[in-house]
Amino acid sequence: MTRIAFASCCRYESFPHIPHNLKQAEWRVVADTNPDYLFLLGDQIYMDYGLRFFSQEYIRSPEKLTIDQFEAKMDAKYSQQFSVPHFNNLITKMREKNALFATWDDHDFAWDNALGSDVPDDKKAVSTRLFKQWVLGQEKPDDKPIYRYVDLPKDNPVARFIILDNRSYSNKKSMLGETQMAFLLEKMQHKLAHTFVCSSLTLTQGGEDWSNFSDEYALFCQAVHASEPNVFFVAGDIHKNKLLEPNKKRPCYEIISSGISVNYLALPFSFDDRHNWGSIEFDENSVTVELHKVKVSNLGEIKETECTRSTLSLLNTG
Repeated sequence: MTRIAFASCCRYESFPHIPHNLKQAEWRVVADTNPDYLFLLGDQIYMDYGLRFFSQEYIRSPEKLTIDQFEAKMDAKYSQQFSVPHFNNLITKMREKNALFATWDDHDFAWDNALGSDVPDDKKAVSTRLFKQWVLGQEKPDDKPIYRYVDLPKDNPVARFIILDNRSYSNKKSMLGETQMAFLLEKMQHKLAHTFVCSSLTLTQGGEDWSNFSDEYALFCQAVHASEPNVFFVAGDIHKNKLLEPNKKRPCYEIISSGISVNYLALPFSFDDRHNWGSIEFDENSVTVELHKVKVSNLGEIKETECTRSTLSLLNTG
């Protein structure tokens, strides 16, 4: 069996009472499960969060920053996040075995709910370069798009993972853009057992889900129904764990884990805290999903972990 871990939405500032060297112990919990691969599905940092009257980094405030201020702030946030020991230890371990994959979402792309068409080219260039440097680990960032695919496990693949970029090419009518949409439909055609489409945005949950982009969504649904491999959609964004079965609206399983270290609504109360992450075990004939919830003390200690485990029904095996 191959095991991937996936997580999204990590805001350093959410729990200021926890000392820096103890922050985000959730990453240690992930590391202790010894995943073969790690997928980061967006919002590795938060350029903005919260309402104007309660936060100095209120929603959409980065729009008002100059390009120099924008770059300095984003670089500082990445530096801060990657200096967190639990996070850095896991990232280092996964990079050493070439097992880290990632995309971004709105808060590490530009600002809350940002579409590509909303963001000036100079700020997109800065965020792209810093994402590739800090998250993808590229000393000299390449010119390749953030969206890509990989067949896993690498020594004997049984599943294709297609990693989307939901932000760079988006506008009010399109989430992926024509070129990326063509890439997705092409890479869904293969002879492996499974396809996992990995996205920062969900298919059907939350205010920005892909079903709002009706033309592209219809094409994706058609591709799923025509697919020989089993198709699964893996996402983050909404600060919740969810496993949703296919239905008339949803063409495939939707697997969501979001909020590994963040507040749900930016409220300073423990009921608003989120410490969620997910894992998927698979081989050619089976797929099992685990959705984890961690409870953390005020000092950053792990108090309790909960796990919901589900073996998914497959249309095609072997």
